Amino acid sequence: MKKIIDWVKENYFILAIGIITILYVASPLGNARLHTGDDFSYHLLRIENIKEGLLNGQFPVRIGPIFLNHRGYASSLFYPELFLYIPAVFRLLGMTIEGSYKLFALLMIIGCFVSTYLCVKGMTKNKYSALIVAVIFSTCQYHIANLYVRGAVGEAQSFVFFPMVVYGIYDLIYGDFKKPWVMGLGFWGLMFSHSISLVIALCAMAGICLFHFKTVVLNGKKFGKLILTAVVTLLCSIGFWLPMIEQLLSNEFYFSQPWTTVTDNAVGLIQIFGAGYYDYTYNFDTMVLLMCLLFFLLPKTQKGDPQRKQIRWFYIVGLVLLFVATRYFPWQILQPVLNNIQFPWRFYAIATLFLAVGIALTVQAKWQGRYGKETVIAVLCLMVIGSNSYFEKANIDYVKVEEDAFTEDNCWYTFQIVQKEWLPKNIDLSLFESDPTRQVVTDEELSLPYTEGEKMSIVFDYSWGEGWCDVPVVWYKGYTAHYMNGTDVVPLTVTNEGYNGYVRVYFDDTMTGGTVIVQYTGTRIQKASLAVNLLAAAGVLGWGAYSVYRRRRAGRRSL
Repeated sequence: MKKIIDWVKENYFILAIGIITILYVASPLGNARLHTGDDFSYHLLRIENIKEGLLNGQFPVRIGPIFLNHRGYASSLFYPELFLYIPAVFRLLGMTIEGSYKLFALLMIIGCFVSTYLCVKGMTKNKYSALIVAVIFSTCQYHIANLYVRGAVGEAQSFVFFPMVVYGIYDLIYGDFKKPWVMGLGFWGLMFSHSISLVIALCAMAGICLFHFKTVVLNGKKFGKLILTAVVTLLCSIGFWLPMIEQLLSNEFYFSQPWTTVTDNAVGLIQIFGAGYYDYTYNFDTMVLLMCLLFFLLPKTQKGDPQRKQIRWFYIVGLVLLFVATRYFPWQILQPVLNNIQFPWRFYAIATLFLAVGIALTVQAKWQGRYGKETVIAVLCLMVIGSNSYFEKANIDYVKVEEDAFTEDNCWYTFQIVQKEWLPKNIDLSLFESDPTRQVVTDEELSLPYTEGEKMSIVFDYSWGEGWCDVPVVWYKGYTAHYMNGTDVVPLTVTNEGYNGYVRVYFDDTMTGGTVIVQYTGTRIQKASLAVNLLAAAGVLGWGAYSVYRRRRAGRRSL
């Protein structure tokens, strides 16, 4: 207990700034109702589907059972949902929809601040510099926009992992790359939180490594570690990305038919400088740009000074990434490859982080450790002024989300799938929306009664011999069907040829009386990749535990 008290006394300022910053960013969560956002209904629906999927006997959840009025939607196979199990478990423990999401949002905000502080402290070896960056990154306009205006839950999660990626890149370029696990953890987290943020981080890293080709690629030791880190990270996330690729190869989805283009969404200078009132959601943070002017206050140093070189590097990378968000970047050329980024202003997050580190290093070099607390407080005040202005313009809406919002009585909510990217292209969603009924229909247009069971199963009796039935669930690779007659269990052929993309089950003339069970049992690739994923993760954790044990043992011997 005494050690804890001593630690608090020693770090009271860090704790105070952290608590103030976190509470400020989380202040909209204190409303009695729940804030809304562009995609917020979809993300709440994802959480509810994970909860219901777990109750339905799925683990991991592959097909969201309440999507599309219980027809199923494979959001979990395409959109990373690992961290959404946290609010889903809160729901299982009895928390309300609003309460579970608010607690999860608070955890994301805390994660952003803590991750940024620890990573920047690792880079700068200075707690005040780390605090400055943690304050800027947590309170920046784009973070607040993702949380409360856009309702971009995946991108909000990525703010926890971007600092790890930047720390990893810094260690690769300016260090000996002694901590490749930091970079690996950052990319692993992005893989399981937001795929587009992962692509953005990979693009940024690829550009930086090409620019530092000699330092990275031609350095055999560093490059070898980088390749090994990539392989381990891929193995520790194979349970998500390999099944996703399998599904993409199995069918055509609306994902392949872009609903918007990066060229249409690239911003102009008026948005970069925060002057576009009608597009204020997509403006860059004015306060961050103003603080970048501190660079011109740097004291004169000898040519080639390593500290000044690093400061300049962070500013240049940040400004280049900011330039990538604009219409002046050659998006017309890259659009065929990177159009799925959709909105180039998504580069704001990682650009803000690089610029914030540059600002913090500038302060550190200018005042050489003096006025550390005063500078942190000044930065916090500036960011609060800027974000307050944004809060006023954003005019956040709040709603009361009832506990029966996603039930069959309110089935309209179950169709909130944004641009329906992961819906098969042979489906007309309006036909589902206009017809709330779900029926098992034979090739002779007879409706059969059925019951719903575990793992998205549909159970019904069949005795018509040769023919087929359309079962009211959307087909994704992994659906199977069996015919049971006494002790005999006969596998049946399943296709996606059913009405409006339904599962179609084929029968032969021997099937004259028995029970049919149609359910999502998954694929061999899903099961094998999950096993490899778990083994790889266990291996990494075991290696980490052994490394810690070995260092501690070596430390005891040196004493």
